[in-house]
Amino acid sequence: MTSLKNKRIVIKLGTSTLTNGSKKLDRAHMLEIVRTVSALLKMKAQVILVSSGAIAAGREFLNYPELPKDVRYKQMLASVGQVKLIEEWEKLFSVYDIRIGQILITRADLDNRERYLNARDTLFALLEMGVVPIINENDAVSVSEIKVGDNDNLAALSGVLIEADKVILLTDQKGLYTGDPRHDPEAKLIRTVDKIDEHIIEIAGGSGTSLGTGGMATKIKAAKVATEAGVELIIASGSNPSMLVDVINKNAECTVFLPSKNPVLARKSWISTATLAVGSIYIDDGATNALLTSGSSLLPKGITSIKGDFLRGSTVEIRNSDDRIIARGLTRYSSDELNLIAKKRSSEIEKTLGFSHGDVAVHRDDLVLLNK
Repeated sequence: MTSLKNKRIVIKLGTSTLTNGSKKLDRAHMLEIVRTVSALLKMKAQVILVSSGAIAAGREFLNYPELPKDVRYKQMLASVGQVKLIEEWEKLFSVYDIRIGQILITRADLDNRERYLNARDTLFALLEMGVVPIINENDAVSVSEIKVGDNDNLAALSGVLIEADKVILLTDQKGLYTGDPRHDPEAKLIRTVDKIDEHIIEIAGGSGTSLGTGGMATKIKAAKVATEAGVELIIASGSNPSMLVDVINKNAECTVFLPSKNPVLARKSWISTATLAVGSIYIDDGATNALLTSGSSLLPKGITSIKGDFLRGSTVEIRNSDDRIIARGLTRYSSDELNLIAKKRSSEIEKTLGFSHGDVAVHRDDLVLLNK
């Protein structure tokens, strides 16, 4: 058995797992999850939960009202339900004398470096005190511009945030199959994925149950986020929580996404996974080659065009002449400024703008190559 001492394990619980396929929270099933977490803690593991279910809990508490589909009503349900959900967790964990702490996150918290580090410090402090953090997206105030979007990716980002050893996504399937097992009896479980390529993305399929927001495609996206940062990600069934220890030890049917052998460093991991790209910089073939083969910074001379409006310090996608994203980075100039200095030599920046923030558009220390 793998030693779990001081191992950080993020466990994501989808709505379908918490309701066990019904319309309301399944307390008995949740208690089984808590019992398993207790067992992991006794093995000296550090456990972080990413819990869906706020909206389902809100619907249940308000006796399943018929509501318009406006976002504000979903936010209302999340506001009511988040209180009930954390109350349920607190009651259940208290059975095993385990204390919990709640952290609500939006994309804006992850996008801002200072707030990102503050969230990280809070998580580490909770773990140090033996408190189990329970993370959820702050759906009561989130709008599309600041939403992570689903708890699969929130779990992956949380794993990156605290440099977890494993992220486990519990769902209504045992893992990733060669086809959709709900419709294809010949579909086989893929036990190990070394690299997430186009084939893996293609077979991921669409959404799962109607209760949650994530399907297999979002789980593959989450796996890409985690593994590129050096974190192993596992997709497993949440139907039997007692199997979690076997899942962790790879003795159960599940899909394991192996971490990259060349993970990006912590700050670059933040750039590549946590920040939201707000524009694109298109570059010529010479600049593409310099970035991919020489580890160079991006110079204004290699820029062919700009897409989007953004400020200095924003995260941007860097695209080649085939419109393929080859990198993400923090720009040293705004979109307006880049439009003026594009295709110019670095020595012409100050003359063109009347000032300079340096000789490069995106410094190599602020740049992460993708799909290498």
